[in-house]
Amino acid sequence: MNFTQKISITSLVLIVSLFITLTGNVKFFTETIVVYPLSENLGFVVSLLVWLFSFLSVFLLLVAYRYSVKPILIFILLSSSVVSYFANSYGTVFDDNMIVNTLETNLSESLDLFSFKLIVYFVVLGVLPSIWVYKLELKKTAISSMLWSKFKAIVVLIMVFVLVTLLFSKAYTSFARENKQLRLHINPTYFLYAIGKYTGNQFKSANAPFVTIGQDATIQRNDKSKKIVIVVAGETARADRFSLNGYERDTNPLLAQQDVISFSQMSSCGTDTAVSLPCMFSKLTKSDYSHAQGKNMSNALDVLSTAGVNVLWRDNNSSSKSVADRVEYQDYQSNNSNTICDNECRDEGMLVGLQSYIDDRKNQDIMIVLHMMGSHGPAYYKRYPAEFEKYKPVCETNQLNECTNEQINNAYDNTIVYTDYFLAKVVELLKNNQKTHKTAMFYMSDHGESLGENNLYLHGMPYFIAPKEQTHVSSIMWFDDQFAKEINQQDLQKTVKSSTTHDGMFHTLLGLMNIRSTVYDKNMDYLSYEE
Repeated sequence: MNFTQKISITSLVLIVSLFITLTGNVKFFTETIVVYPLSENLGFVVSLLVWLFSFLSVFLLLVAYRYSVKPILIFILLSSSVVSYFANSYGTVFDDNMIVNTLETNLSESLDLFSFKLIVYFVVLGVLPSIWVYKLELKKTAISSMLWSKFKAIVVLIMVFVLVTLLFSKAYTSFARENKQLRLHINPTYFLYAIGKYTGNQFKSANAPFVTIGQDATIQRNDKSKKIVIVVAGETARADRFSLNGYERDTNPLLAQQDVISFSQMSSCGTDTAVSLPCMFSKLTKSDYSHAQGKNMSNALDVLSTAGVNVLWRDNNSSSKSVADRVEYQDYQSNNSNTICDNECRDEGMLVGLQSYIDDRKNQDIMIVLHMMGSHGPAYYKRYPAEFEKYKPVCETNQLNECTNEQINNAYDNTIVYTDYFLAKVVELLKNNQKTHKTAMFYMSDHGESLGENNLYLHGMPYFIAPKEQTHVSSIMWFDDQFAKEINQQDLQKTVKSSTTHDGMFHTLLGLMNIRSTVYDKNMDYLSYEE
């Protein structure tokens, strides 16, 4: 590398823009060629390369000046290299929700995504070119001269941009109207847009007043009985991998022995935990939900607590995503609190000590939320103890594209087998408390998972293009005999067979505890209670 030769800001920006356009958009062009085959659209695909280069160059020339150009270019090089890795390896799209996920991911989840391949991407596409940018000496020119140079470059680039668009106007019209999903893969402009959108949402959320709802909530029950409801917030569990829903593998051997109800047509509010988890407990529906509104409004747990229900949240995942901010919260991600840990702390550990918690509240209504690690990827093989490795061979790496479909599916299905075991243990715990309480379990997964279908892995795709694998989630209920008498079984069977969504969970949680409030909508409750 020649660091002695001086270079102008304009030239530096153009070089870096070309480098990122060529190296950072492999996923974009791969997806584009699927829609626009090279045999028929070679000119258009080549024009897209010019189009992206021109657009990125103009953007950087507008924001890059003598003292800002190097920090900006280095940031973009480093971040683009990471985005390229995840886009090429997993098909990940970095929209504003993925930015939230990234920032809210804990160390354990981050390490699951770490790999040698990621280091190679980061060093080759990020660190090395950043060192080159850092050590280059910029030409010292008058401000007027620098601005004139940038102005000329911008004018030429805009002319090229317009010319290319006009030459392939029909293709660009199709690209803009019918294939909007392709723009999600443009690196770095789309993730920069996502960062801007995320930042704007954070300001909105910080400045939004907290809205308290359900202050009129009361428990209205015909008898003097008390209830225990354990809500299990599942993680990354696809509905089609539960044998209860017709999957050919026996992934639910223990639940099949219980009188459980499976909502086989349940759809999620989002495709990632950061959105789905708070949305599940929110009164807002999928079409209404945003972090600015959802996190600044009372949720179902707040309303239950207001009505006099004892609410406890135990977490073996990254966090409650603000859902449990105003109720009792216990972290079970470390062996300081979780007594069942091997290579990681197990979901089963959240059940230890729960009986004592219940015994101390024998004459009270109790709702306990258990937030599972569940089937969180990509290291599925870590999500279950060795004795639950029912299906072999398994994928024993976080580099899913290096494993066979059989290995990936085996590892994932083993996580469902362990989830089945955990839920059966929850039912067992509840059965032991039937003498003092009516008991019920309500399991709901936050989102699904892609396991290589259409070369997609993990989750987090923007909802409007997300495959069913990421939105069709598992949901199960169990009731003891006394609790079941409250439920209109005929209506329940209709609900089970119909399409349901996370939108009804808020009202169902209130209904399970016989909460009456102006915020409760019986029509959105999954269950119909006999008066």
